Amino acid sequence: MALTEPERRKLWVKAGGRCTLCKAYLLEGNLTAKEVPLGEGAHIVGQQATPGSPRGMGSDLGADDRDRAENILLACASCHTEIDKQQVTGLLTIDELTRRKLQHENQIRHQTGLTTDRRTTVLRVQGWVRGAAMELSKDTAALAVIRASDRFPLFMPAFDQHGIEIDLRHLPGEEDGTPAYYAAGRARIDSGVKDRLYEGIRTNQVHHLSVFAIARLPLLVYLGWALDDGVPTDVYQRHRRSDDWLWPTGGQDTQFTIEPIRDEHAEATDAILITNLSGTTHLKNLPPALTTCPAFCLRVDGDAAHEDIIATPQALRFLEKAIRRFFSNLEATNKPLQRLHVFGALPVSAAVTLGRSLKAADLRPKVVLYDLTQSGYAQVMEI
Repeated sequence: MALTEPERRKLWVKAGGRCTLCKAYLLEGNLTAKEVPLGEGAHIVGQQATPGSPRGMGSDLGADDRDRAENILLACASCHTEIDKQQVTGLLTIDELTRRKLQHENQIRHQTGLTTDRRTTVLRVQGWVRGAAMELSKDTAALAVIRASDRFPLFMPAFDQHGIEIDLRHLPGEEDGTPAYYAAGRARIDSGVKDRLYEGIRTNQVHHLSVFAIARLPLLVYLGWALDDGVPTDVYQRHRRSDDWLWPTGGQDTQFTIEPIRDEHAEATDAILITNLSGTTHLKNLPPALTTCPAFCLRVDGDAAHEDIIATPQALRFLEKAIRRFFSNLEATNKPLQRLHVFGALPVSAAVTLGRSLKAADLRPKVVLYDLTQSGYAQVMEI
């Protein structure tokens, strides 16, 4: 091959140091991990107009132009060898290889031109749910971000190359949801968010956040409340039907309603919010001390509650609007209100979104969170 040095440099830069076809990184050996150049220049139109030069016959491309970067693919040795085999030249034609070269080089130019605001810092919160563990690896989060948004996951070296991770596993008292368990979980969330996330925001390393969380519902709500509501945030969840964290294709942009289910009292100091999204909670099952409180129900508009009711990112935005509108009306019509008692069942993303909405609403009354235990609902947290 007679590529000049300027043409060789152009080829490597445009291809981004990766194989045009299989995308292998071409500056690192698989055996030694040393930085060794492994890329080869593969001609699209063969270098010679002879039968022995793959795709060299039948083209009017001049001899000088055949050794220019525009006619060369940067390829790994395996792909170079394969495309030049006689058995595949009829499949990987000049037009097809030209198309793939242009597509690859355009992608490299686009992706390497992305500014930092197209990166998203990944926050993973891993906990047990009733003694069960669910997979939430770095690779799982990265795939969901890439597939669901126009962003790329950022796992900053300052955060151990795993993004920001808060581990709520192995805390004592989780199975029974003891007060000590929730106190420890809350402290660990505070430490992860305030000591690590806020430091990234302060040093201008965090511009956007992607949240993946597995934990019991009150801790998910508290997590949302603890996050900085000034940072744009996407919240993900694990979907039961597909058993993964990717948003399902063709999901519905569900709407939500919050409506009174027991008479409102303008002078009430306590009120109830039941969240019937992933399951159903009835007033009769709530603590007897709250039987006279005005009550409201968050439910799906025109659908029954189920685990995968949040099927699109847009549905989360609709949920956030409904919650914020409710809080605004509540503060305007129930001035003496001191405590809002929250019960019910929520998908992961909805629970975090509820917490973020509480923070944004700057609600004056305290929010009291409950967990369902074997003996009924127990108050576990106040924010």
